[in-house]
Amino acid sequence: MNPTGETVRRYRTRLKPLWKVSQCLAILDLFLLLLFFILLSSSVVRISGIRVDLPKADVPQAAGLGRAILTIVPPAESDGQCRLYFRDRQVDTTQLRRELLSDDRREKVLVIRADKVVPAGVLAEIMTIAESARMESFIAVQPLTIRSETRFE
Repeated sequence: MNPTGETVRRYRTRLKPLWKVSQCLAILDLFLLLLFFILLSSSVVRISGIRVDLPKADVPQAAGLGRAILTIVPPAESDGQCRLYFRDRQVDTTQLRRELLSDDRREKVLVIRADKVVPAGVLAEIMTIAESARMESFIAVQPLTIRSETRFE
């Protein structure tokens, strides 16, 4: 009876909640949140959008990219100078030297993305600048062929 004196009829349902589904949803939510935070906290390496034709070489395995990426574009004319792009900004060699010396990252690696027609003298000059900044320098290349076999190491 309720306070007004009327009889209250209660119905009992035979439906039972599916606890297993809700427990799975809670675990799935936790998994997706964990995945989101892992992806958010991982370091993202962005390669600049400047198009270059990389030279091809037979490399045993791909190396991880460093965070300092320099792109060298060949000159448009035959007597022009190569254009240097560091962090998606065009720089000259003195600006590049200043930026590399002021760079206080843990990873001291400079990845050079140079077009295959860039003169070797320009590459040598850039590698000398990187060495004076106490950085290792690597030239990015394309593999000769795409290997389709699966290797477990």
